[in-house]
Amino acid sequence: MRARIAGLLGRLVRLVLILALLPLLIDLPAGTATTRSALIPTAAAPAARVITVSGLETVVAEAGDAADPAVVLVHGFGGSTFGWRSVMEPLAAQGWHVVALDLPGFGLSEKTWSRSYAHDDQARFVLATMDALHIEHAVVVGHSMGGNVVAWMRELAPARIDGVALIDAAIVEPVAASGAPGAGASTATILAVPQVRRIGRIALRSLFSDALFGELLSSAFAVKSVATPTTIAGYAASSHLENWDLALLGIVRDGAANALPRSISAILGDADGGVDLPPVLILWGAEDSWVPLDRGAALHAALPQADYVVLPGLGHVPFEEDPAGFVTALGDWLAAR
Repeated sequence: MRARIAGLLGRLVRLVLILALLPLLIDLPAGTATTRSALIPTAAAPAARVITVSGLETVVAEAGDAADPAVVLVHGFGGSTFGWRSVMEPLAAQGWHVVALDLPGFGLSEKTWSRSYAHDDQARFVLATMDALHIEHAVVVGHSMGGNVVAWMRELAPARIDGVALIDAAIVEPVAASGAPGAGASTATILAVPQVRRIGRIALRSLFSDALFGELLSSAFAVKSVATPTTIAGYAASSHLENWDLALLGIVRDGAANALPRSISAILGDADGGVDLPPVLILWGAEDSWVPLDRGAALHAALPQADYVVLPGLGHVPFEEDPAGFVTALGDWLAAR
């Protein structure tokens, strides 16, 4: 009996070892890795260039005179400087120094597993980019996820933020701690296992394609004609950089750490007595299916002093769907602040 049990245990141990090692023995599906410099002409805003910020290579684009007041554009999830390509020069023509950048893990930035992609660290990266470009303070414009990042910027460095524009913003309000580990902590723990990350990379590389990304991107637009092959390729270019899948897993890993430290009304509204509040714009596409208009209305209720503009017929990415209308709305607010 003991010999039989020992034999069974031995086979079980071998099976466990095989299952543990198998993901590490499977080759990753081949990608189309290329350099960010090669992708800049088709996957970044005009005049984009590679710079190093906080030890990480990324892409920035600038328009206008550096002596003019600065406007910093912060993209959302899956975005990059490419998304702002049609609005930077028109905004610069109104007398602004317009800057866009690729956040770590997104666009044509360097991809790695080892850095934090939590929104407070993304905010610090934007502030460090401003330092690198010798921009002391600026109006910050955040789209979708970028809205939460710019709210973090205001929390971390209020004196440097001259105004905040929230574009179809995905704000992550703080939640009460329950004392029990949440799904986010569990995700981070699971992804810390190399074999799990390997399986995740195999799945991402096997499933992802420009066509699949095109379907996802199109779902963000109410104006479907905007989702041209050129536009899709510009947004999907991130997946042609080395380790893009590792970076995406890192973004998923850190997703539970994105909640603001205080309510948005405390950071940008009247909760602190209205002292030194920056001007705030809430700008929304009326047909946004990703972050619906009722989220914009709720945000305005939390920030009643903010200017609130709804663009009819547009979806989640108004600066892509109607660049001229977006420039008019944002430009009017910038001029009046």
